[in-house]
Amino acid sequence: MERSTAVFRIMSITHAEFLRSLQPLRQHYRYRLEEGGKRIVISDRRLSVEISLGAEGESELGALKMPSTRVALIFRGSDSSEMERFRSRFDLCFRRGGG
Repeated sequence: MERSTAVFRIMSITHAEFLRSLQPLRQHYRYRLEEGGKRIVISDRRLSVEISLGAEGESELGALKMPSTRVALIFRGSDSSEMERFRSRFDLCFRRGGG
């Protein structure tokens, strides 16, 4: 039986921003967009992951309003070292500097 691991995150990002930010991942993985960009499928010889974007929402912190999207990363049959490598590369795509 194939092993699956799911990771869920709430991200302060719109779908369009998410897809733009994900572009650097193409240096390491080929992926395809499905369901109008709400599902991203990555499959290569060592990694199989599906990224699903939930509905766009809005979070409030006092007077500040920020976009909010629930993101699911579902790994199938991938070994833990490859999953960790992917998560590290994924996180780099969304790291923002402040000043």
